[in-house]
Amino acid sequence: MQENGKGSDSSDSTGDGVRRSRFDRRTFLGAAATTGAAALAGCTGGGSDDSTTADSGTSGGSDDTESTETTAASGGKQGGTLQWGGAVPVQGLDPHIDTSAASKRVLENIYEEVVALQDDYSIEPHLAESMEQSDDNTVLTFNLRQGVTFHNGKEMTSEDVLASYERVQNGDYLATGFFDYVEELRAPDDYTFEVQLTEPFAPFLAKMATAELSVMPAENAEKDMVEEPIGTGPYVFESREIETSFTMSRNEDYWGASDEDGPFIDTIVKSEVPDPSVRLQSFLAGEYDFINGIAPKDVSRVEQAPDVRFEKQFPKSLVYLGLNCDVAPFDNKDARLALDYTIDKEKVAEAALYGTGQTTASPATPGSPWVNPDIEPRPRDLEKAQEHLDAAGMSDGFTATFKIPQSYPTQVQAAEVIAADAAEVGINLEIQQITWSTWLSDVYSNRDFQATTSSYLALWYPDVSFYKFLHPNGAFFFTNWENDEYNALVEEARTIYDEQERADLYHQATEILHEERAGHLFLWWQPSLYGAASQYKGDIGAPDGSTLQFGDNWLDR
Repeated sequence: MQENGKGSDSSDSTGDGVRRSRFDRRTFLGAAATTGAAALAGCTGGGSDDSTTADSGTSGGSDDTESTETTAASGGKQGGTLQWGGAVPVQGLDPHIDTSAASKRVLENIYEEVVALQDDYSIEPHLAESMEQSDDNTVLTFNLRQGVTFHNGKEMTSEDVLASYERVQNGDYLATGFFDYVEELRAPDDYTFEVQLTEPFAPFLAKMATAELSVMPAENAEKDMVEEPIGTGPYVFESREIETSFTMSRNEDYWGASDEDGPFIDTIVKSEVPDPSVRLQSFLAGEYDFINGIAPKDVSRVEQAPDVRFEKQFPKSLVYLGLNCDVAPFDNKDARLALDYTIDKEKVAEAALYGTGQTTASPATPGSPWVNPDIEPRPRDLEKAQEHLDAAGMSDGFTATFKIPQSYPTQVQAAEVIAADAAEVGINLEIQQITWSTWLSDVYSNRDFQATTSSYLALWYPDVSFYKFLHPNGAFFFTNWENDEYNALVEEARTIYDEQERADLYHQATEILHEERAGHLFLWWQPSLYGAASQYKGDIGAPDGSTLQFGDNWLDR
């Protein structure tokens, strides 16, 4: 699902609970996509990091030029205030509840997890020093770090980890459904935490690497909703003005602090600037050191600007054309295939993303082992489209409504190109631009649609890609396409820890999605697009492709 917000930053939320009521009631009221990206599978393999940088000197930015001490190892400087122009306002502050990508971008720096996603998409201990899995893959044992303190000064122990997990297990939170596979949670001593699974369940370890299972003090875990975040991360929550700003400061007592890795920046102030044109103009005028959510049409302008870094982190989200397979005409496979053959995917992606995206025929993250290399997007072929229309008994074409969330301009642009392509064989897609709230109620909740577009955040672990959106028991399933063979494959994959065996199952599942023309017709992967003053140093973004980590960033001024 997409993030609820105005502007061009069409990120999606990433909740994975299997209870639809949670997403209808609380989650989507806050925002609807990552964690972006989330986490699973034994540990996923390689990923793609297609980033380009244009760096040309010095720039304006914040007036806060507090003096700073250069660290010996990395050249990073400690101090200063980072002025951030944000694309979408921070929503909630409870990581176990909020699916908003905008919230995850700040909470990623405040909260931490027992294990963490790495740049190569592997999962390593984080708040844990080490971890072990039993031979039968049903017991996960974590030896926790000693001396880690929360922002309130309390030392983190296994009691806090246990309380955080029990909160999710016994409540109605984003990751609650994953605990259907948990037999017992144990804290045998202050620095040991154990998870006893009912059966091998590969996605659980990766889910542990997401904010949905971040660790909070035991006393906060007793609350139904956390309104003042307290974590162990490199930054401490300071203040929030709803729809206006969010401020966090450097954690002076961060357990992982070092001269090489930071944290360096004293204060990070996120100003909420949802209008992409205003945000970009303010940045180019030197009012902000950093902005996210650059509109694809503005990329060349940023690349050519003096004293500016442009960063593209790929991939951020997957955009798809959703077809309701329970209602005519798309309850007919040949009608779905006919539409597929009319679309020039490269032209659609170019029109929407101005060359910044990548077409795809798979929900698997580009560059990951889960991608089936033999499946590519169908090329435009109007003769084959007509053949499938004939087979469907719709030789003269058909008419269908095409409901598009109006707050996502790239999807509106894409819909116009798709409709024009389809019209050449008599397929009349009647575009209806609707509000995000209407999309949530009519399209997602009530499934009252024929065709639509939507997206979800970078899916670095395959279970969310293949199960959450495409299996009838998945939390975000709504296009009504069902296939027993496909379901069996992705269900079996959840029990497999060997990467190659698991990849083989997902490759077979991708073939079925493609040949049967599932209700998700994948269009493109799009990147996160960032602009930064040239004095802003360090890698921008996070391994999940959608959130941000500021710990090792600094201001060279």
